[in-house]
Amino acid sequence: MVVTPLRVAGIVFAACIAASCGDKEPHESTGRPAAAQRLRPDGSIQLTDQDRTALGLVVAGATEADVPDTTLRFGRVTVPPGNEAQIVAPVTGRIVRAPRVQLGAAVKAGAPVLEIEPSLDTVDRISVNTQSAERAGQIEAAERELVKAEAEAARTRELTPHVTSVAKLQEAETAVATARAHLEGLRNAQASSNRAQTQLVHVTAPIGGIVSTLTAEVGALANKGDVLARVMSSGPIWVDVSVPPDEPVGDSYTIDVAGKSVSARLLARGSTTDADGTRHDRVVVTPADAGTLTPNASVPVHVAHGASRGLVVPETALVPGVEGDTVFVETGPNLYAPRAVDVAARLAGRVRIRSGLKPGERVVVQGVMALQGERLRSQLRNVEQ
Repeated sequence: MVVTPLRVAGIVFAACIAASCGDKEPHESTGRPAAAQRLRPDGSIQLTDQDRTALGLVVAGATEADVPDTTLRFGRVTVPPGNEAQIVAPVTGRIVRAPRVQLGAAVKAGAPVLEIEPSLDTVDRISVNTQSAERAGQIEAAERELVKAEAEAARTRELTPHVTSVAKLQEAETAVATARAHLEGLRNAQASSNRAQTQLVHVTAPIGGIVSTLTAEVGALANKGDVLARVMSSGPIWVDVSVPPDEPVGDSYTIDVAGKSVSARLLARGSTTDADGTRHDRVVVTPADAGTLTPNASVPVHVAHGASRGLVVPETALVPGVEGDTVFVETGPNLYAPRAVDVAARLAGRVRIRSGLKPGERVVVQGVMALQGERLRSQLRNVEQ
């Protein structure tokens, strides 16, 4: 028998309940029956209405349904071309603030994502310093030209209209205005250049969608062209499933991700066999569920073949054990008997029972670990006595 991690976790959990509760009577102060008295000679557990409520038990009938036989395979999440865009650093610089979006958040096209404070490498710094020095020289020359023009205009103004004509005065004042405008333009260009070297560069989302990757960190240096984030548009997503080359395609596919099961359908059967001896069948997940998958991630895929009918219960009804699985069957009012069962198939949180249950029997589907803990605790008390 293969002992799965779920089975081991269940055993450890039940043992912890028994160990932590074995030293103390839970109802000593209330005068209710001791825990050991709940375990009956046939192994069933008798509870009160208060006990059932406290343990949060939920009971449901075992019903017939289809749960197909499945084979566990693994696949890699792939984004269809055009459904993903990269956000790259437009300049080399430092990320001075935390990104305005978080991983998994929805963004609109053009929305600000992060800000970069530009920094210059050696070559760019030399070029900028050279241009700045040239512009400073031009500003000094323009200042001298303006002083000269203003002096000439002042002298012409004193001689007008007795010695110099009005036209000469207008010509001198025009020269002053031209020199002043030239100087102002040079100063503005210098100021713009200085601001460009320190002004924050705003990086925006190229498309709307979900932020699927975000590697930008505050204080980190980003080089021009570095990929800082990825945005995945709302659309279908692919999963390439690795299977043996001769295995038939599945009738249905279910992917386990983020604690839930996502359905997928076959898009294309793999046409070639890789060097590792596997074939890659491509399945597609609908846009409604695509957001739960991370691009390039490896995910477990249950490949189903056929539809086998039998008694089906929620997987939460099972108590994993080293020797097999157990369920608790309600055999009377607040009376629960452990029953060993043989599981034939599991899929999407449901299990098909091969043997151990009969149609219509009522099974505890919530709170089974609390019942198992009560059972183990009572058995320990009986041993101690």
